[in-house]
Parts: sequence; C-alpha cells; structure tokens
Amino acid sequence: MQRLITLAVFLLIVVVAAAVGGQFVGGDWYQAMNQPAWNPPAGVMASAWAVMYVLMAVSAWLVWDSMRGLAQAALSWWGLQLSLSIAWSWTFFGLHRVGWSMAVVALWVLAALITARSFRPVRFEAFGLMLAVAGWLLFMLALNFSQWLINGGGLGSLI
Repeated sequence: MQRLITLAVFLLIVVVAAAVGGQFVGGDWYQAMNQPAWNPPAGVMASAWAVMYVLMAVSAWLVWDSMRGLAQAALSWWGLQLSLSIAWSWTFFGLHRVGWSMAVVALWVLAALITARSFRPVRFEAFGLMLAVAGWLLFMLALNFSQWLINGGGLGSLI
C-alpha cells in the first residue's frame, strides 16, 4: 500500500507541474502563429504531453522505490527537469518568446538526458522512461525551432 501512495504522490507532483505550466496558454497569439506542416493537432499534443508527464512520474517513482545509492541525486535532476517544464511554458506561452523558449527546451533536453543517465544505475526501467521523455523533448525542440524560424526568427527576436 505504501508503494501505491508514493506513486500517487509522484503523479500528483507532475499534475501540479503540468497545471502550473498550463496556466500559460497560447490562445489567439498561438493560433495566429505560422506553424510547420508537421505540427501535430492540439489533441495529439495534449495526449502526448499527458503520457510524457506520466512517464516522468513513474520513472521518478521507480527510482524512489529502489532508494539505492544515487537515488537522491538522481531525483534532484528529475526535479530540475520538471521545473524546466514550467519555465518552458512560461517563456513560450506566457511571454511569447519563441526564441527564448528554444534555449529553455534545450536545457530541458539536457536535464532530461542527465536525469536518464543518473537513473540508469539506480533503476534501468526508469532510465528507459526518461529516454522516451528526452526523445519527445528533442521533437519539441525541433518544433520550437521551426516555429521560431517561420515566424521571423533571427537574433533580433531573441532580445
């Protein structure tokens, strides 16, 4: 029973992070942006993000559940990458800074890869789940870059 409670706590943590990030929505600004042809529909994006947040929660729970050796440090990296999820939503949807958000999502990819690497010696399954998250974030980085490029891009838009 204790294991299920801790899983629920990790799920709650990612739900809170997603809810905080979800306070920043695209609205009319996002609808007016030019999008690459390969940009998934909103429903697909929402479903993919939901799956990614569940993967984040389960991977952290697996590491917590093992509490072997490097688990505490690994979970610190996990917390950082989760914080970057909020920062990306804020910079992209909140501030409408597509260029800045590329830097944030690049840091998020790096943090997710470091998290995956730190999870590997603790719990291999958690490593695999975080690699899936990092893969999704690489897709998001490419999408973010394409959106920046077709909507003016340039170094001037980063300031």
